[in-house]
Amino acid sequence: MILRAAIVFLLMLNLGLAAWWLAGAEKGVASTEPVIDNRQPGLRLVNEPLAAKAGVAPPILAASAPVNSAGASAVAPVIKSGIDAEKPVAPVVPVASTGLCLSFGPFADAAARDLVRPRLQALAQKLVARDAKARSARGWRVYMPPLASRDEAQALIENIKATGISDWYIVATGSEANSIALGRYGSEESARRRLSQLAGKGFSARAEPLGDTPPQWWLDARFPADASRATLAAIAPSSPLDCARLP
Repeated sequence: MILRAAIVFLLMLNLGLAAWWLAGAEKGVASTEPVIDNRQPGLRLVNEPLAAKAGVAPPILAASAPVNSAGASAVAPVIKSGIDAEKPVAPVVPVASTGLCLSFGPFADAAARDLVRPRLQALAQKLVARDAKARSARGWRVYMPPLASRDEAQALIENIKATGISDWYIVATGSEANSIALGRYGSEESARRRLSQLAGKGFSARAEPLGDTPPQWWLDARFPADASRATLAAIAPSSPLDCARLP
């Protein structure tokens, strides 16, 4: 009697557990996964693709970070919000340099330059004094001054050739047109020997250094674009100057 009662009790217990399990499967078991708020940006791996979310602008990486040998990002990426990334960047427009730039001179000495400096200073936007040092001669030349015509220069050359003198030519153009060049020399002594040779054959010539210039003084200035060139020319002679050369 007791054994039969125990068997009936176990049977009823098993039936109850089966009924409870079936009821739970039909209703569904509550998920244990955490609830994610889609309104807040979440963490993601560097190489993980961005998931598009409706109504939320995805974060934008300012620059891709280098990856070290262990596969991890060596530098943490800087993340900007979609709102900031959409702001237009104003282009940088270079400011054009306008104006009239002139170089006044050369003046004979610093005193002559200082006489006109106040007048130019009153008109200029910028004024810079510049000195050029003296340059020594790079050689010497022997020549005869210009003659009245090309025919006269050619006739004189024929006489020079007849005496066996070579190294000559007639200057064709420029301020020394119809002059006769009789050679260039590296030293004054060589040029003087050439003069003696010509004088011995009855020809008078001259010798002078090449590139020998005295010291010079200048004024470099920038004026407004509408400055009167006539007014500036009346103050001192000038030549055009690249404004970029002004310090």
